[in-house]
Amino acid sequence: MDYKISDRAKKTTLGIAIIGLVLLVFGFFQQKDFVYAKKINDHEVEIRYNGSAGDEEQAELQQTIQSKMHGYALDFHSTGDQHDSSADHHVEESHHKSSDDHDAHAEENAHHGGGHHGPTFVWNVHLNHEAEGDNHHGGGHHESGADVLTEMINSGDVAFFDSEIRRFWSNLLVNGFFFFGIALGALFYLALQYATESGWGVVLLRIYEGIMSAMPIGMSVLLVVFIVGSFEGHHIYPWMDSDLVNPDSDSFDPIIYGKTAYLNKPFFWIRVIAYFLTFYLFFKWFKKKSKQEDLEGGTKTHFKMYRRAALFLDFFSDFSSTMSWDLFMSIDTHWYRTLFGWYVFSGIWLSAMIMVMMITLYLRSQGHLPLVKESHIHDVGKWMFALSFLWSYLWFSQFMLIWYANIPEEVVYFVDRIENYKILFWGTFVINFVFPMVFLMSADTKRSAGYLIVIGLIIFIGHWFDVFNMVMPGTLFDQWEFGMLEIGMFMLFLGVFVYTVLRAISKAPLVQKNHPFLEESKHHEF
Repeated sequence: MDYKISDRAKKTTLGIAIIGLVLLVFGFFQQKDFVYAKKINDHEVEIRYNGSAGDEEQAELQQTIQSKMHGYALDFHSTGDQHDSSADHHVEESHHKSSDDHDAHAEENAHHGGGHHGPTFVWNVHLNHEAEGDNHHGGGHHESGADVLTEMINSGDVAFFDSEIRRFWSNLLVNGFFFFGIALGALFYLALQYATESGWGVVLLRIYEGIMSAMPIGMSVLLVVFIVGSFEGHHIYPWMDSDLVNPDSDSFDPIIYGKTAYLNKPFFWIRVIAYFLTFYLFFKWFKKKSKQEDLEGGTKTHFKMYRRAALFLDFFSDFSSTMSWDLFMSIDTHWYRTLFGWYVFSGIWLSAMIMVMMITLYLRSQGHLPLVKESHIHDVGKWMFALSFLWSYLWFSQFMLIWYANIPEEVVYFVDRIENYKILFWGTFVINFVFPMVFLMSADTKRSAGYLIVIGLIIFIGHWFDVFNMVMPGTLFDQWEFGMLEIGMFMLFLGVFVYTVLRAISKAPLVQKNHPFLEESKHHEF
């Protein structure tokens, strides 16, 4: 019943991680800080930048724009509405919704973590034709040069390198939490099995233990994100910006200041340490007692785990909600929702069950887990199906109530996502609701390894995008992209995570041989 990680599994998982690392490195140097353009008329465009750029960078940007506008000579004229970038080196994390309304958000910019109180530069660019017949460059028959220039700028084709590497830090938070959440979900379900004294899943307990063994990876990554943020190395969490909570600062935000009793760095770190230390100690204790039960047998250890599991669930019921507030809801600091903790919890639980399914099917395909029958696979498939509906119900409840009430302070959360992340926002719901409903409704599909692998992978990726949607609109706003950085970091984490799980599983027998409910699990039927 023992499992030893094969050389092929090592090469595959670590190979995925290495490929991901290479993509991540290439993607790292492609991060952009967007420049914004607004068409004034067919021959004039306003270009605005809210980050920090000196004269040399501005001159280089002008040359780049000119080189891309074939057939036009561009005259750049600075306006008086600009900011001395030498006085402040924070990147303005402006909350632009589109290129046409950046003026309307000038006051709002101060509330999103930037140190600027105006744009670094504003240019009025006049376009002059250099040759006849070039006025349709790059577009349709009725597209003016101003249209082409505006579209090129706002698409990010011309941009500065993001010196604050916001995209990198945001992706690190997404992946750190996503894979930490999978491990935490496995720990939760393990405790749930013990607290309810469920017998059917005993033959799968070592799979849960293996998955939760990867928890330190996510914890370590999240701690790095929090430490750097606490020293204002990034502005993922606006409430960590000392200027926003300083009444004497020009960037003072009274709403964020009003939440400082909860959202302050010392109390935040007390909560984070409490979360991680509690989860880590319970995870280590459960693994220790599980191995002890293998050696001693009887029911003494089992009842200890039964009582300790109930205690863990008590902690988890509180910490899972407050942790979601701290890690995600506080990114959009002005916004709050009481249902949010349940929503995040349902996502990590479902992702964990998908990982349980994938690892179980892999081990069975390698000739292991002979005690795991179709009835066990069917039950895990039912959990995937049920939790997909739970997540969908919470998604819709949160969205429908806010949208119907149409309270500006609440609805802005979804307006930002629908305007700037439309495909991902709606697509995530479709993937995580429609696919399980259509393909996992039948009992036959919940016993088919092929169906479960394909649909499970789709839902798994869909929930990664769900975490992506919770983070990026509040950190990158409309300046988000999806490319090598995102794919590479996901592959890196996935490869290391699966390797860690398989390695942990190989360190103990695949079945708890002295568990008091083992016989019940062996004879589990539909």
